[in-house]
Amino acid sequence: MDKIQREKIAEKLKKIKALAERGVGGEKETAMRMYEELKARYEIEDEEIMLDAVTLHWFSFSTQQEKALLHQIFYMVTADPSYHHYTGKYSRRKKLGHDCTEIEAAEITLLYNFYKAELEREYEAFWIAFKCGNNLYPDKNARCYKEDEEERPAPERSDEEKRMMKKAAWYSEMMDKRKPPRALLGGAEVEED
Repeated sequence: MDKIQREKIAEKLKKIKALAERGVGGEKETAMRMYEELKARYEIEDEEIMLDAVTLHWFSFSTQQEKALLHQIFYMVTADPSYHHYTGKYSRRKKLGHDCTEIEAAEITLLYNFYKAELEREYEAFWIAFKCGNNLYPDKNARCYKEDEEERPAPERSDEEKRMMKKAAWYSEMMDKRKPPRALLGGAEVEED
């Protein structure tokens, strides 16, 4: 096996080892087993795999909230709040770079993906609360308003959905619930709670 192949295998083993060290339950055991098997097959030692070279790694994001989350994960994993913005030829690409080891890069990726999903889930509860707390629904003055002719039964909800609704109700209680200026409402009276 030539040097380039050996380096590629060592890089792959670094990522698997990082997953084995940071994983949970069966994921951790499977990654560790795979790591040991590949290490034995290619006769590579731990010292060769775990070089702690710090290099620049790039991570993609979509929204400003995801950018803030990625920045916080950089800080959480490395305790270094600095980062790089992608400013290449196509600067519309949304990427942040961070100087870290391969293991830290793998950890950042795993944590970012996990917390991004959690952030989206929390935002869903917040959005429900925001709509309800600020009463962002049509009233009788809306052009296409129709009253429900019959009462609909409440839909069956899973335990997760019930928990989400309770959280949304709590969020709604904590909101400021500011009212827009009367001019925005066409001079209509705004009911105070």
